[in-house]
Amino acid sequence: MISKKEHSAPAGKWLLGFVFTALCLGGLATQAAETFYKWVDEDGNTHFGTRPPNGVKSTAIQPKTGHSEPVDYSHMTPEQQSAQSSSAQAEAQKDPERCEAARQNAEVLGRGGRVREPTDDGSFRYLSEEEKADRLQQAQEAIEQSC
Repeated sequence: MISKKEHSAPAGKWLLGFVFTALCLGGLATQAAETFYKWVDEDGNTHFGTRPPNGVKSTAIQPKTGHSEPVDYSHMTPEQQSAQSSSAQAEAQKDPERCEAARQNAEVLGRGGRVREPTDDGSFRYLSEEEKADRLQQAQEAIEQSC
């Protein structure tokens, strides 16, 4: 009688996948902390790169993201904090990129004709008239909010 072996993922494959993922994530972290160089070419154009150019004076730059130090709001009264939060929300709603995208969408949807969108499998499908009307309304609301 021949016995069947049960097939399960060997521990080695799991460990290999874990090590691969850890190396990839570690590489991203070291890339984020990488030193960049800034230099100006003979035409006066400023360039940035991860390696300094040969024969050109360059400056090493350590990029920083976000706040370098925590922000302390304890000196503000609750009314000031609320006012700052409200103005920050109003400012956050004014998004030039979203505004431009919404205007372009509204222009395309307002032209009439067929409008298509990509599907998950990479093909395209055409929007119905109801979908186009809904999308146009969404675009106009985004314009009001973001422009």
